Amino acid sequence: MDGPGKAGAVKALAIAGLGRWGKVLVDSVRGKSDKLGFVAAVVRDPARSAADAAARGLAVHTDLGAVLADPAIDGIVLATPHSQHTGQIIACARAGKPVFVEKPVTLTRASAEEALAAADEAGIIVAAGFNRRFLSPIVALKAMIEAGTLGTILHVETHFSGNVAGRYRPGMWRVAPGESPAGGLAGSGIHQIDTIIHLAGPIAEVHALSTRRVHDFLMDDTTIVTFRLASGAVASLLTITATASTYRVVVFGTRGKAELNGGAEQRGSETLDVTFTSGDTERRHYAPFDIERAELEAFADAIAGTAPYPVTRAELINGVAAFEAVSLSVAAGRPIAIAP
Repeated sequence: MDGPGKAGAVKALAIAGLGRWGKVLVDSVRGKSDKLGFVAAVVRDPARSAADAAARGLAVHTDLGAVLADPAIDGIVLATPHSQHTGQIIACARAGKPVFVEKPVTLTRASAEEALAAADEAGIIVAAGFNRRFLSPIVALKAMIEAGTLGTILHVETHFSGNVAGRYRPGMWRVAPGESPAGGLAGSGIHQIDTIIHLAGPIAEVHALSTRRVHDFLMDDTTIVTFRLASGAVASLLTITATASTYRVVVFGTRGKAELNGGAEQRGSETLDVTFTSGDTERRHYAPFDIERAELEAFADAIAGTAPYPVTRAELINGVAAFEAVSLSVAAGRPIAIAP
């Protein structure tokens, strides 16, 4: 690889966390991207991760400080427990390393603002890992809304569910107290919070209900949320952690609606069904597209200064605030307003 910081150079990244999702991120660009590549991993258990790291050509470290001190590393990717993100972002900022953070970026608005203040002071990029923004039908939906094709947006309906019962078990960090509030919100639902913000603007109020009927670990299985948006439109989110894979986004406007349906793990070959108030309909088809590679290459472009990362600071803060407000609303049994 070319040296760090050179315009047009391939960016050398280190990943903190080489679990299931960490490997997905590394593999999305390994041998495929001319913009970036992973050269190092920070792990808790070197023996457990040795084979995975070796297969991917990664140097193994147990201390984030080791890669932060390496001038050959151009950026850090965090695929670590959510509760660690704030401190790790601040550490990256102090070391002058751009950082890509898997969602949720932090668990509270206050911690997000603290982390971003450190990043601003250091002048580094903090990129939020919302891969669903890069889905071709989501890109098309955004363009339709901006062009006025659907008219005035009235409601955005979202659903992101799956069956994690066979994947999660007691003792895993994802089901530890505080790591996954409101059931599937941190793992899946937060993508739809970002989608709502991306398509229809900031969230102003959250009203949520979350329950656990079936899991034998401490995670709710069903969470439903309604949102009032700053624009005056409304939105909804359903996320279930014990049912069939479901991914849906429906945007309702005064001229028509557009609907994306698919499995939670579906990648590519999606369709977007558009129905206009005139009665006309159309179905748009999209070719497979690697959204993990796309988000990481967007991070590389931001490091290189060729394009800003598409999730803005205001969107990131509003998304974390809405995420936090879901749990606050569940506990209080009432709507929670979000400050601008």
